[in-house]
Amino acid sequence: MSIIELPHKVADFACPINGLEDMYEWKTGNQLPGYFLMDLSMIGFMYLKNKKAPVQRMVCWGNGTGRVQHELLSDILGYQWTFSEGKSFKTAWKEICASVDRGIPVILGMLDMFYLPYYPRFYHKMHIPQHYVLLVGYDNERGEAYVKDNGHLNVKTITIDDLRESLNIEMPGQVKKNTFCIVEFGDQIAPLKEIAEKGLKKKASLFLNPPVGFMGIKGLRHLAKDIMNWPAELFPQQIKESLTFLVTFTCSTVPMPPQRLLSYPINHPDTHQAIRDRFSKELSELAKEFQHPEWEQASCEFALSGELIGQLTDAAVDQILAGTSCMEKMSDLISEIAKHEEKAFQYLR
Repeated sequence: MSIIELPHKVADFACPINGLEDMYEWKTGNQLPGYFLMDLSMIGFMYLKNKKAPVQRMVCWGNGTGRVQHELLSDILGYQWTFSEGKSFKTAWKEICASVDRGIPVILGMLDMFYLPYYPRFYHKMHIPQHYVLLVGYDNERGEAYVKDNGHLNVKTITIDDLRESLNIEMPGQVKKNTFCIVEFGDQIAPLKEIAEKGLKKKASLFLNPPVGFMGIKGLRHLAKDIMNWPAELFPQQIKESLTFLVTFTCSTVPMPPQRLLSYPINHPDTHQAIRDRFSKELSELAKEFQHPEWEQASCEFALSGELIGQLTDAAVDQILAGTSCMEKMSDLISEIAKHEEKAFQYLR
């Protein structure tokens, strides 16, 4: 048994990017601040319509995790990546072990936290198929895998049987079973200033000039108009499900409905501003550190956008609970959000 030794940053709710940040610090000796890389990789917008989906109108206030994050970040940070999904566990495990044998940790996920024993609150109690870990070692004879987890400081042990079950996830459009990513940094690794400058420009370009009409500013403007059509196109229960999806994904930690829709108290209260409030503060700090006054202007726009997203969340919850239509109010709020988001990303491009 051998375990790859590398630094580890504990950061709750940052599992999609945590392993990458650990490897960055391992190779450079520098830890990236707070949640900036996480927020940079995720902030965005998508509006998906699918008559066959369980939720027919899906509003997402980000670009997703996994593959799309590496597509954005790899050339900015300076690493090569190999992404694998859908293989048998036997084949995937062989490739994962081969990487560890070469001294390269492997990002695993998505995983179902139902099978992670070091989370007793969820282990064999609650399915949460949205987690990531960094595999740093294994012992086939003992039937064990060793991982670094964003919520824990020390290396954690999982039986290979539990790991097999945790990786057996199939969610159409999101993840296939046995997904993993191997990251290899090159000799030229970007410092924080370069990551921010290049990353913000790239993210702005993607938002302002999205490759498809349901993403970025195009998707946001389309939603502002199309939400007025929901009452004519959807049954009341379908509208309720679509609004619940919308407010669930305004959460800045993990997808979670607002407290008003839950029957139990939330341990980590959230503003439901779709990370805009946090991203605004990060931009303001970076603007001062690297003398980019335009980032401060973008910060102000994101702060305003975040406040409006919070108001949109409240309006949607009002309709869910009372059944009284708030569509016109929500349409107006989304139009205002689009104006501030467009201004923010124009300052960053």
